[in-house]
Amino acid sequence: MSSSSSKQRSSKHKEKDTVLSEKSEANLAKVKNNLVLLDKMLSERPQEWEQWLSTARSAMCAIDAMRFFKDTRRFQEQVWLIQVLQDYSFHDADEGCIRDIAQWCQSSWLRVLKNHPDNVTVLNGLGNNWLQTSQGFLARIHREEGSSVSSDSSTTANKTAQGPLHVEARTYLQPAVDFFSRAVIAAEGSNSLTGELLSSAAEASMNLGNVSPSSSAEQHFARAIKYLRRTVAIPGYTLSSFFQEYLDDYGRFVAV
Repeated sequence: MSSSSSKQRSSKHKEKDTVLSEKSEANLAKVKNNLVLLDKMLSERPQEWEQWLSTARSAMCAIDAMRFFKDTRRFQEQVWLIQVLQDYSFHDADEGCIRDIAQWCQSSWLRVLKNHPDNVTVLNGLGNNWLQTSQGFLARIHREEGSSVSSDSSTTANKTAQGPLHVEARTYLQPAVDFFSRAVIAAEGSNSLTGELLSSAAEASMNLGNVSPSSSAEQHFARAIKYLRRTVAIPGYTLSSFFQEYLDDYGRFVAV
């Protein structure tokens, strides 16, 4: 009897951990309504982004309080909520992200990943989180150095690659490359590989090569070329002019 009662209590306790209460469901509905409005603002009036900071942060706090990510049956809702907040946090990635919101999104993706370790959408979301976080550092590198860095001196290039901005950019780009690689493998396994995913994976590898010492940059550039080659082979997908030019200019140097 005691063993049976213990199992029942354990089952009930587990259910409380994973199923939202009526109050939490009502709070979640409010959060979703607010994020629908926030998403609409991003597409129609992005210049108003700062007015929505408290809304976004309140949504994060509310979601954390209701232990929403423990309910494994709410996967689609979880992905949508994270993606809306991630889009908001990187509304102007070149100028930097809203750091606390971007970090919350990253942590939330990782929570969902525990229950869906090979999910393409989640892995892609994490890859994009790291990639977009790096954009602010890449933009600063471009502004501060631009075309003034000598491209014909490997010594100068290697010295530059050890600068603080380059090192910082690499700390974000390496995880981006890793998560995109996992996403590509998962997409291959589920026959859902897209040109968008391959292009993002190529961008991450290309950017990592640009901020790496010459000794390791080549492997990143080669990986980017291989992703782009696979992208052009996908029916109906057209590379951006930038990626097509990159593939045309440098593809001949990378073995098929």
